[in-house]
Amino acid sequence: MKLYYASVIIQDSENSKPWLCSMQDSCTTIKDAKEIILKARKNFRVLSSWIDTYDGANNKITVFHECYVNFIGEVERPKEVDD
Repeated sequence: MKLYYASVIIQDSENSKPWLCSMQDSCTTIKDAKEIILKARKNFRVLSSWIDTYDGANNKITVFHECYVNFIGEVERPKEVDD
């Protein structure tokens, strides 16, 4: 069974130092991991997010990545989770 781990880069405010928030708990589906990201985006200023999984040799593989900062530095609003 594949397990998925969501991570986000968060800012407390527009001019604060960003910090990494990586989830220690895993999800069994990529959809559940995307829902965690969406929840974080609704509660925090999220700059970027990604979902990792591991292959049989325990190598980390990034299966999803998004950046929410547009070309002028504004954070875009959350969108719904894709199926």
